[in-house]
Amino acid sequence: MKTRLGIIGTGIAARELHLPALNRMKDKFEIVCVCNHTEPKAKEFAELVGGVPYFLDYHELLARPDVEAVDIILPIELNLQVTRDALEAGKHVIVEKPIAANIPDAQAMVALAGKYDRVIMMAENYRYNPVFLTAKKMMDERMIGQPYSVFWSSFGRLDPANKYARTAWRINHKYPGGFVTDAGIHNIAVLRDLFGDFKSGISFTRSTNPAIGKMDSMSFQFIFKSGVSGVFNMYFSANGLDENRLLILGDKGALDIRRNIQLVLKREGKDNVEEKFDTDGGYFEEFEDFYDALANGKKPVATFEESYKDFRSMVSALESASRWAELGLED
Repeated sequence: MKTRLGIIGTGIAARELHLPALNRMKDKFEIVCVCNHTEPKAKEFAELVGGVPYFLDYHELLARPDVEAVDIILPIELNLQVTRDALEAGKHVIVEKPIAANIPDAQAMVALAGKYDRVIMMAENYRYNPVFLTAKKMMDERMIGQPYSVFWSSFGRLDPANKYARTAWRINHKYPGGFVTDAGIHNIAVLRDLFGDFKSGISFTRSTNPAIGKMDSMSFQFIFKSGVSGVFNMYFSANGLDENRLLILGDKGALDIRRNIQLVLKREGKDNVEEKFDTDGGYFEEFEDFYDALANGKKPVATFEESYKDFRSMVSALESASRWAELGLED
């Protein structure tokens, strides 16, 4: 049976990330109405999904009895209020990451998940990306032995003319970290899934291009409670560089993951094992998980609890930048 879905927020992520996955799942989801606070975007998206009704006030969408579940794809600072209203209206909820704009709101989101008997999950697609799930499986099978270090570097230049960089709520962000948080929360989720919770760390942050926000660069050095150490670099103003590479070192081998789609298992004296994944980044799989939870009562993988821990880890990493101290090596 199809789930009747309402979409709240019809911006870039709705059009280019969620809708392609939902279009592949028309046997599971039926988009029955949409909402955006600006009419041209609402109307355009409504026509794109088959001429469904559209609204400018999400409360009108929530009042419709034919809407069973909502996909919330809004500026981060709106997540708590709209999620609460959706749950009060009796709707199941999937909401875009990060979980909230600040720690108190994030904690309130977790409290909502424990209060309502509804399916509630985060749209954290990296938790479903098969390249990272395969890496986890290889590690669990000890194919690289005991992991001891991880390095993830994402370098690129976000042009101020880029459609994401032109989004007002991203440039004038009301949440810590700007693009580093908005994008880097994905990486934090994967790192936690692979190695567990962070124990300690310190970061360096920088604003190189103020046109794209209050900060655009972070280098975070850390250690997990498991003992694995690592460095996570995310730079949005790296001119001339375009790289996304995750390296995992073990005492019997290494995993080399490029651009979230290609994985190479490397071991001394053995041929490399390489696999390239035909994936949309996990969007299809996250909606499969949402539907499975709706249809079969299965607990979703991407819970509010885990997303809260991701966000708390990111905020702590950003705040650690204030703890730098001189080494005292001056003559």
